[in-house]
Amino acid sequence: MLRLAASFALVFCFFLVRTAIGEDYSFAHDDVMGTSLELSVRADDAGAARRAEARTLREIDRLAALLSNHDPSSEFRRWQAGARGPRAASPELIELLAASDAWRERSGGAFDPRVQVFSNLWAEAARRDRAPSLAELQAARDLAADPAWRLAPSAGHAERLSDAPLTLDAIAKGYIVERACAAAMADDPAIRGVALNVGGDLRIQGEIERKVAIAGPRLGSETTEPLAWVSVKDCAVATSGRKHRGHRIQGRWYSHLIDPGTGEPAERVAAASVIAERSDEADVLATILNILPPEDGLRLVDSLRGVACLIVAADGRILRNAAWLAYEEPAPARPAAAKDKGKVEAGGGWGDTHELLVSFAINRPKEAGRYRRPYVAIWVEDEKGTPVRNLLFWVSTGGAGPFQWLPDLKRWYADVMTRVKTTKFDPFVIAQPTRAPGEYSALWDGKDDKGRPVKPGEYTVLIEAVREQGGHGLIRQRVTLGDAPFVKELKGNDEIKSAKLEYKSRGADR
Repeated sequence: MLRLAASFALVFCFFLVRTAIGEDYSFAHDDVMGTSLELSVRADDAGAARRAEARTLREIDRLAALLSNHDPSSEFRRWQAGARGPRAASPELIELLAASDAWRERSGGAFDPRVQVFSNLWAEAARRDRAPSLAELQAARDLAADPAWRLAPSAGHAERLSDAPLTLDAIAKGYIVERACAAAMADDPAIRGVALNVGGDLRIQGEIERKVAIAGPRLGSETTEPLAWVSVKDCAVATSGRKHRGHRIQGRWYSHLIDPGTGEPAERVAAASVIAERSDEADVLATILNILPPEDGLRLVDSLRGVACLIVAADGRILRNAAWLAYEEPAPARPAAAKDKGKVEAGGGWGDTHELLVSFAINRPKEAGRYRRPYVAIWVEDEKGTPVRNLLFWVSTGGAGPFQWLPDLKRWYADVMTRVKTTKFDPFVIAQPTRAPGEYSALWDGKDDKGRPVKPGEYTVLIEAVREQGGHGLIRQRVTLGDAPFVKELKGNDEIKSAKLEYKSRGADR
């Protein structure tokens, strides 16, 4: 599953939000199932919210130890590596294998755990920079043709029937998110609602509602304009697409999403988003819709109860089913642009033809394993040092809470905090394709915080980070934004491992 997650022209920020029925507390972790976790808990008090956080993480760890395809010690990997024949298996593994059988049948083979055979083939092709030969593809198809397993649920057995490598990635994360969300609620009367986002698989349960921005299929960032907005409650949202993961072979980009029927990267769909009652259903369908022809995918979704979808075809067409329209909402309005004498009229800014991509990687602390993200702010100042655009601002209610460490973002706090305190943020969850933990980007479209185009000239990009009880880092880079594209590699620090500025033609992609 890819993550179409925390991005776009609004600042991604979960503050503590008071409501008539409890308060919203938010937590963020990286290195959770190889991706990022964002949890918002509506609870009567902070203690209850942190207990829900702990239950969520425990359940994720428990299920990942059973179902992970990336941990050699997981039950699923040990089952694959073991001898053929009936073997005892956990109820969770049997349930997920049975669900995989059902979805393989329902999708006409568009979902198939044996696709790992082809994923391995294309990964090796990328390493040698040569596409697989026809003979190699046929050998892989032959290996993937045999039945993979046979289940005996009443006996608690799962029997491997072939040596083909398997993956449950397209359904396991959604399955784990569904269970983890239930664990967070745990019939605890102090927990009113939960919104859990793990690598773009979002589950919302209880007395909580979220606006979700759906990213477009082109290479995005934390600030790319969304393709659509939906308002969701008591349901799951998942998005899958080909823009962040894949292989480059002899200069051509190939999606990581493979058609099990052909063994070749899927090319008919650029991205698909699904709203369903359960996370496992949304997760697997988002992958299936990337494999099927768009019209076939739409028909499949319409045959299912309570499922909505949006499909972006490779040729740019956008397909929605009727159920999706019930969730879709207009984009949140920007603050009205002030009528300044010196403002640049539409069509007069560099953003008409160019954009600035700020890429950065958060350093991992020396201790291994799961870690909290630092507070991070990225913004732009004009040649006079006046803040022009806030590109990104991250806080967490974990640990000491959202506001205690903000003054340690020293430069940002001095420049911007007064304006942020007076801005009404609408807490939302943003869905986007999965990336490696710690690697992010923000895109500046050439507009200021009020949506007005800015003129060409000298600007300074600032990236500041501070970790609770940790270090502080500030990166500054002065740039000239006009007609000439450029790439600048920036020196990292204790908190920001590396950063890069790419000023390029608008819409330039892989």
